[in-house]
Amino acid sequence: MCRPDNSNDVDIKSKGLKLEEKDLAEEDKWLAKLDFSAFAQEIKVLGKKLEKDQGPADVAHLNRMILWSNTFAAIGLLTMGLGVNPITVVCLSLYTFSRWTMIAHHVCHGGYEKCHPNKSRWSRFKFGLGTFWRRFNDWFDWMMPEAWNVEHNTRHHYNLSEIHDPDLVEENLVYLREMNAPFFSSTRSLFSSPSPGSGSIMLQTHIRN
Repeated sequence: MCRPDNSNDVDIKSKGLKLEEKDLAEEDKWLAKLDFSAFAQEIKVLGKKLEKDQGPADVAHLNRMILWSNTFAAIGLLTMGLGVNPITVVCLSLYTFSRWTMIAHHVCHGGYEKCHPNKSRWSRFKFGLGTFWRRFNDWFDWMMPEAWNVEHNTRHHYNLSEIHDPDLVEENLVYLREMNAPFFSSTRSLFSSPSPGSGSIMLQTHIRN
């Protein structure tokens, strides 16, 4: 959950991209000396350069990831009849995780739209959308691609590490950090969190406090 819009965040836009040191925490005072306009221009130049560098090598990388992901899925499904075993567990886990983090994530960001010849599939406007067949073949997971495109591509990336970022682990698990419970009890639930890496982040924060 995010805090409401009446939080005490510093409003950069109202100050014309000019921050005052008095408005910032001690560890953020360097922002007052940062040239935001120049930084934004450098990012745009870098983005255009990287975009021009895209080509067949990127498509080949995607195809390798798809091959590995499908291989893990096949092994996992074919070994399910053996009962509960580590091969099935590991392979199905690697299948779903790679399909999400290495394929769906990049495609839903539009990463292959400029270089992949098959525009009807490897596009953020087509991937996993429209029919059950597309969903089954592209991204057969509990997350809806439409919801992911809104939550991750828009709400997360336009508010990176800010209080309104829905994926800000420190904010989402603040209740755990402030929990009045023994260290073992509060840290026991860290590793059941759905956010990748949240367990290690919260553990470090808990130890520091």
